[in-house]
Amino acid sequence: MKRVWLGLVAALTWGELAQAAPIKIEPVQTLGSPVQYRDGMAGARSTLAKSEAAIVVVRETLDEKDSPVIALAVKNYGQTAFNLTRRNVEVRVDGQLQQVLTRDEVTAATLDRARKRERWARIAAGLDGMGSALRDEPTRPNPKFQRNIETAQIEGAAEVEAARDYGFVAQTLEPGESHWTELGLGPLPKGAQDVTIVVTINEETHTFPLKVARYR
Repeated sequence: MKRVWLGLVAALTWGELAQAAPIKIEPVQTLGSPVQYRDGMAGARSTLAKSEAAIVVVRETLDEKDSPVIALAVKNYGQTAFNLTRRNVEVRVDGQLQQVLTRDEVTAATLDRARKRERWARIAAGLDGMGSALRDEPTRPNPKFQRNIETAQIEGAAEVEAARDYGFVAQTLEPGESHWTELGLGPLPKGAQDVTIVVTINEETHTFPLKVARYR
């Protein structure tokens, strides 16, 4: 399982970390899932008779409107294969169920946000152009608004490309096989304090509590 953990960390290393932000997500130490650190990232591991599961908080400090990046690794110690799907993973925030998104869903949501940002940039540029034309002495539109459109297009394309690596990926695990996947979580509800991840595989349950700390 150590190789799975290290491989998970290496595969999910961010090229650009989030800027300083107001919340931090940290795993909580329990008897069944001790907290461990790999390359500065906190995680927890749970080992039972027929399965093992581990989480890594890849992106622990973020803006409250951003999405946390939490990865899951599992290993099958049983005698038969099992399917790891979203039905096996339950994420609750302050007791409320949180949706786990697939890679396609994460990409679609990111694309939608990028299009909205570009649309608002175009609206702002259009209003500026109308205002400039309607003056008693017409002036040229402010070039800043055109640059804002270009910036929205470039940043949006980069975000959509990066999003293709995030989101839940289902897998069938034969005996002895391991698999890791990013959980594909959206932004946490405002004021969230507790996150609980429950993984049920091979008729065994692995529970990982996390705390959300705020910086004011």
